[in-house]
Amino acid sequence: MTRVTIALTLAGLAILFIAYSYGVHVIHGGSVLAHMYWATAAMFFVALANFIAIAHLARSERMIQELRALCEKHGIDYGED
Repeated sequence: MTRVTIALTLAGLAILFIAYSYGVHVIHGGSVLAHMYWATAAMFFVALANFIAIAHLARSERMIQELRALCEKHGIDYGED
């Protein structure tokens, strides 16, 4: 899941640069619609990457809680500060 998040973030960043270049072209008479499509795609990729990162964090937190419960059940010190 981490690789997917990184890939989506990098794709979003690349698309953001494309959207920026189209935005610069808009200033010089380029297509506003093309810029908006690329900007929307960039926002979508970044939002999707953030959603996956949050889901991954929630899953990791749940796994850590289960591990702590097992350690306590078996009397194993898990090094909590």
